[in-house]
Amino acid sequence: MGEARVVRVPLRVANSYLVIGRQTIIVDTGDPGYSQRILNAIKTNDLKKSDIAMILLTHGHIDHFGSVYELKRQLDVPVAIQRIDEPYLLAGTQAPLYPRNAAARFIKAIGRDMQVKKRYDLQADIVFDDELDLSDFGLDAQVVATPGHTLGSSSLVLPNGIALVGDLLVHKHFLFGEPCPPPFLHDIKKHAESMRRLKNMGVVKFLPGHGQAIHLKELHQTTMSEQN
Repeated sequence: MGEARVVRVPLRVANSYLVIGRQTIIVDTGDPGYSQRILNAIKTNDLKKSDIAMILLTHGHIDHFGSVYELKRQLDVPVAIQRIDEPYLLAGTQAPLYPRNAAARFIKAIGRDMQVKKRYDLQADIVFDDELDLSDFGLDAQVVATPGHTLGSSSLVLPNGIALVGDLLVHKHFLFGEPCPPPFLHDIKKHAESMRRLKNMGVVKFLPGHGQAIHLKELHQTTMSEQN
């Protein structure tokens, strides 16, 4: 089979993605209440539930894992997450928010106590540390740890230079505008190291958790350094 096909599934403000190879991996599930939209996207793309091999969560924030509980019940496939962020998935709570500016501090004040009801006794089926090879799940790709936004953030990297990066990169105005580091950064130095790691892996196109794709040529040099 040729290159994997990536389908963006826009939810309320976050993205879910279908990465379609020999089998299909769902990357992130958005806020609670969006499982049906993802299931509809599976059907629209001529896939069956049996084609889905895994749900990968890029990090432990509710706008990225909120619908996983219902989706897991519907699809009965493994759920994968990086080890450091696993506790937030299991508890249905937010990973810590470290705001970079006044707007982010305001968002934190509103959302820091946000919780999602943990349903169906969901457990993480696959918990990894630095890397996860996806070949056994029908995809010629790997997941690598890309901490910074949270300490347990990860990215799915395809061999064609495309990476699904969660909130490692965002747009200046959230859904549009020039690319920039996220408004919440747990560790600035690790974020810079993660960006360099992806660049060294040949990534030229970043698919973020919010908004449209970001291309390497759009990034200012400062985005790749720890000065952000």
